[in-house]
Amino acid sequence: MRILVMIVSALFLGGPAAAIAQKPADACADGRAAMDAGETGSAAELLEECLGTSEQEPEDEVQTYAALGAAYLAEERYQDALSAYNMAFAIADTQHAAIASPILWRNRGIARAELGQLDAALADLQHAAAEMPDDVLTFLNMGFVYQRMDRHADAVVSYDAIVRLEPDWMGAWLNRSSALLDAGMTSAAVADARQAVELEPENGSSLNMLCWTLIQDGRADTALPLCEAAASIEPDTGAIIHSHATALEAVGRLDEALPLYQRAHQLDPEDPQITADFERTHHP
Repeated sequence: MRILVMIVSALFLGGPAAAIAQKPADACADGRAAMDAGETGSAAELLEECLGTSEQEPEDEVQTYAALGAAYLAEERYQDALSAYNMAFAIADTQHAAIASPILWRNRGIARAELGQLDAALADLQHAAAEMPDDVLTFLNMGFVYQRMDRHADAVVSYDAIVRLEPDWMGAWLNRSSALLDAGMTSAAVADARQAVELEPENGSSLNMLCWTLIQDGRADTALPLCEAAASIEPDTGAIIHSHATALEAVGRLDEALPLYQRAHQLDPEDPQITADFERTHHP
């Protein structure tokens, strides 16, 4: 997958915290308040204390673990988040407590995806999508998982849903363009990238996507000015500098491309395509 999927941030924080029942223990109430305020690090500590010091009814305990999972997720503590969500589901299963919101399925799917558990992540996200057919974050992460599984046609379908839900969001078109490109539907990918540029013509990511799709469509001459514009906006983004270098090489200006390939590799040495092009051009 050449272009990183754009992820909507902070949408997984709502829901579970607000559903925690008021408890006499200060840690429970304070943890809920911290989540509501977006102070997720403090919320995690308080909710841990809450679970360790208070007795709760099963459904309240499920919600407390769900809120703790959301706090961990926001802090990028994905293994801890998965453990908290698994505990919530275990309590619900063994104590016959209700899962109050499909957000729990979505969030556990996100944690599993971040940990590379793609099959399990997809199952959770599909469950969430069935119950929340208008939830952008569910379809966004489902598309991301499909791309990582090389199921490009399924990724396109997931991103189609986002385009229908949020047609004025540039990221909807960028993500579908990326999936279309992966699926070999280059002309359609170019069309989606153009739509993203129309929505945000001064955005480096949208300009870079159009640049890259045009290169893949054999139109490097048309792509080059867009690559240059993207690089002027985001001069420290490896993927954008790499696209600029690729366009220059494609139009026969390899001498100018060489230092850009090197610069892209310095900025993003973990990207396999950037590394491959750097090695190809500098260590033939």
